[in-house]
Amino acid sequence: MADKYIDGNKFVSMLKSGQQDMRLVLLFGEEDYYIDQCVKMAKKTFISPGSEDMDLNVIPQDAKVGFEALEEYAQMPPWMNPRRLIVVKSTYMYDKEFDENALRILENIPDSCVVMFVIAKADKKRKITKYILKNGIAVQIDHFADDALTGIITTSLGKYGIQISADTAQSLINRCDSSLRLIHNELEKLKLFCAETGRKEVTFDDLEDLCPPDLNASIFTITDCFGSGKADNALKTLDSLLARKEALQRIKATMFTHLKRLIIAKDIGDDRRLASEMGFNPKYASNLTKQSARFPGDKLTELYFKAIEMESELRHGTGEERTSLEALIVKASLKQKS
Repeated sequence: MADKYIDGNKFVSMLKSGQQDMRLVLLFGEEDYYIDQCVKMAKKTFISPGSEDMDLNVIPQDAKVGFEALEEYAQMPPWMNPRRLIVVKSTYMYDKEFDENALRILENIPDSCVVMFVIAKADKKRKITKYILKNGIAVQIDHFADDALTGIITTSLGKYGIQISADTAQSLINRCDSSLRLIHNELEKLKLFCAETGRKEVTFDDLEDLCPPDLNASIFTITDCFGSGKADNALKTLDSLLARKEALQRIKATMFTHLKRLIIAKDIGDDRRLASEMGFNPKYASNLTKQSARFPGDKLTELYFKAIEMESELRHGTGEERTSLEALIVKASLKQKS
């Protein structure tokens, strides 16, 4: 049907348009919450309420079954709907060798059946992935860009007459690591808070009181200290994060991501272009660009490779995690003094 991957929004549009010719679908990617929503939308499209037991089959993620199990379901005619829906979450089945028997089974899926593979990590080089890409619909759903998430947040709250500024929405995105599932959970909490208090706007202070801490803001502070050579302030910020029970692995991952974004911002050199190309909130893009400008030459790249080197040493058991991160922060600050 197609030779390229489509995104979740395109797939939802196809379902809403009543497209009934889809027969073989692969859903995969980082954004598990939106993938779940796509599966729910498919169930709503193909299976009428109350007929799930008759025409819906789910092969769970931990099921160690081969393609024969899929064939058995596919050969059953639908009872109460025009088509049967089979949702395959079994990584065992997906990871099995895609031999001639598996190919035969997929080729012979009847038109009265929709088979939907739902896999967190799909290898694009595998034969089964290439087959579905060529003969079905392959949907890749990764984390949304910040501007898209901001739109989701404002729309979700707006349905309840609640306002939120773009900067506050960005802070919520940061606190949730751009995870749509976490954002959804926090939005439900904020809606309940507004309903109970009669509030019509979510503020930054509300996020501070009700939501997880903004790790990105703290990482911004740490890297600001790099630029000014204030290692003591950077270490104090790190201590504060750890005192709040923030996981060291999450701190490191966020710092690595921030360093990569600073390198991109330095390379682009224009906050408007950065916001447009990366899907960042304009103010966030502006702050990234300004911070990246404080680092001379290739210092950001050098710092990023030092971070990778530190992580490699930890994996090989030649360092202690917190001490290594503190040493990296001090070295980075000292380098910026010269």
